[in-house]
Amino acid sequence: MVPVRAVERDSLVVQCSAELSRLIGQGEWPVGARIPNEQELAKLLGVGRSTSREAVRSLIASGQLSSRQGSGTFVVSAVPVSELDRQIRQSDISEVSEVRLLLEVEACRLAAHRRTPTDLAEMKRLLKVRQSASSTAEVVEADLRFHAAIVAATHNSVLVTLYESFAGTLQTTTTAIFSGREQWSAATARRDEKAHSDLYTAIERGDPRAAALVARRLMVCTDADAATD
Repeated sequence: MVPVRAVERDSLVVQCSAELSRLIGQGEWPVGARIPNEQELAKLLGVGRSTSREAVRSLIASGQLSSRQGSGTFVVSAVPVSELDRQIRQSDISEVSEVRLLLEVEACRLAAHRRTPTDLAEMKRLLKVRQSASSTAEVVEADLRFHAAIVAATHNSVLVTLYESFAGTLQTTTTAIFSGREQWSAATARRDEKAHSDLYTAIERGDPRAAALVARRLMVCTDADAATD
């Protein structure tokens, strides 16, 4: 009976992991979002806390979730981590930044062409969340979700998947950028907020050239501004 019980328990963890992965993939918790704690997940899945804990650990090990001490567990990929994901996470950060620049600029240009009223409403909502965020963790989460919403507005599934492959690395670099946010000068904070507002405005009015220009300026200047404060 002991071996049978062990198999059943393992199967339950596997099933819970698969269900959590499915929910993440369907957008229940978007990339950058914090998932419920293990007690809430246990209630949601109808299992014990130890099972929900192991299921979460399984997704952390696979790279789909990331645990941040004192902040919670966050979604870093909408799909199970691939070999590309692992390669990206092992790459030099400057190389990742160069590719991110290409993706962000093109995503903003396409979003200005293809955004729907629903896309705009979500971007506007997340922009407001970003503006009202107080802690570093809240700012990072809101920032990642805002940019992910722009990529989603391209309605290009390949681009969305490729961008999501950078989620773990983006979370790390974004956290590093905003870790010293409390020490930013007022001018830097205003520039950051205005740049994101300008980006939304360009996409809203359907101006792909302006959206691409703002995105490039934002990607290039954010690191420089943060580093000089």
